[in-house]
Amino acid sequence: MVTEKLLSHIPISAITTRDIARGAEVSDGVLYNYFDDKNQLILAALVRRYADLAARFDAEVPVAGTSTVEANLTACSNALLELLSEGLPTMAGLLSEPALLHGLIAEIHRQPLSPQYLQGRMGDYLRDEQSLGRLSAEADPAAVATLLMGSAIVMNLTGLLTALPAGSVQADQIRAIIATLLRGVAPD
Repeated sequence: MVTEKLLSHIPISAITTRDIARGAEVSDGVLYNYFDDKNQLILAALVRRYADLAARFDAEVPVAGTSTVEANLTACSNALLELLSEGLPTMAGLLSEPALLHGLIAEIHRQPLSPQYLQGRMGDYLRDEQSLGRLSAEADPAAVATLLMGSAIVMNLTGLLTALPAGSVQADQIRAIIATLLRGVAPD
């Protein structure tokens, strides 16, 4: 918990073991009873943070047959945007810490709610909508999930790189993307 709080307002490279120990009100040496080094401690905090974000996203994936497909995809995409808006800045902050970045990527892919699981969860939702006849039988649920996830990642990265505030621009883009997916791109 202390490390997570520090991560929210101090660059990773500036966090020291002493900062963490002070925040936890323990001696520096106590931390080494549980973690080999500072990076292992920070990695544990980052993985816990990812797991919390992924669980929030997972809980927001709609149930097929409720609301409209468009509204459900919008809700799912907004939950994904929220996960990414909190997670991508952390990943960007790790670019100067390659060992931590690679460790985090490896660890989140081992989590029960890994990125592959989350994408599969969206695909499962879309397959369920297909079985209800609310999506074309010819649609590829995995491809649609990939398109939505990729779009959300690009929008978040663009926001990070251009310092644009999140919100209405992303909401408008998501609506347009979903409308295009549901309409298709082939001529009538």
